[in-house]
Amino acid sequence: MIHSEKFSRRIGRQGVVLQNPSWARFKARLEQAGVRTADISEVLARHAESGEAQYLRTDSHWTPAAMEAVAGRLAVILEELRVLSLGVEAGLGRRPVQVEGVGDITAMLRLPVGRQIIDPERITVHRVVTAAGRSWRPEPGAELLLLGDSFTNVFSDPALGWGAGAGLAEQLSLELGRPVDRIALNAGGAFASRQALARQLGSARDRLAGKRVVVYQFACRELAFGDWKVVPLAPDS
Repeated sequence: MIHSEKFSRRIGRQGVVLQNPSWARFKARLEQAGVRTADISEVLARHAESGEAQYLRTDSHWTPAAMEAVAGRLAVILEELRVLSLGVEAGLGRRPVQVEGVGDITAMLRLPVGRQIIDPERITVHRVVTAAGRSWRPEPGAELLLLGDSFTNVFSDPALGWGAGAGLAEQLSLELGRPVDRIALNAGGAFASRQALARQLGSARDRLAGKRVVVYQFACRELAFGDWKVVPLAPDS
C-alpha cells in the first residue's frame, strides 16, 4: 500500500497509496457510528516521497522514524478531540540507541542452518525515558488506553529483536506529554488486545476505569484476514 512503486513502473513515483476500493465506504460507516479513524497511510506515504523506506529491510514492521511520525500524527488528532484533561506533563525525553537484528522475514524464510543470506540490519531507536532517566512504563491510571499488536510492540518487546522502551505507546506518551496505558499483544491484532481488555473489565484491574479515550491500533491487513470475533464487554462498560 505504502510503497506502491515496487508493484509496477506504471505507478511512476513514490507516495501513491493503494487502498482497497471499499476503504472510503468502510471509513464513512465508522465515522457514522462515532468511531474516529486515524488513517496513517497518508503520513507514511508523505514520508515515502522523500525516498525513505517506511518499513524495515529485514522485517515486516515499520521503521522507528515511520512509527514516530505516526505517533506525532495521533497526538495531533487526540489534542484536536479535546477529550483529555489539560495540564498533564509527563516530563519525558528520547535517548538514541543503536540496535542490530535480522527481523521476522528471515525467520519466515526457514533457511537451513548456516545458509544466512540476509545481512543484519542496524537501526537507531529512540528510547523514551523520564526526567530522572528511568525507562517509560505504562500507567494503568492514565486517561488514554492504547490497544495494539506487534506494530505497537516492535520496539518495545525485546523478544521481537529490536530493543525495548521505544515503541508506539512510548512515543505517543512523549508526543502528548502525558501518561499512557497499554495493552498490546503480538499477533491476533483483530481480537487479542480486545480480548485481554475484556478479561480485566469489572475486576480490580479494570483497565477502562478513568479512561477518556481508547486508541485501537491494528495492521490494515487485519481487515481482510483478521479474526473479528465478537468479544463481549461487561454490561457497564
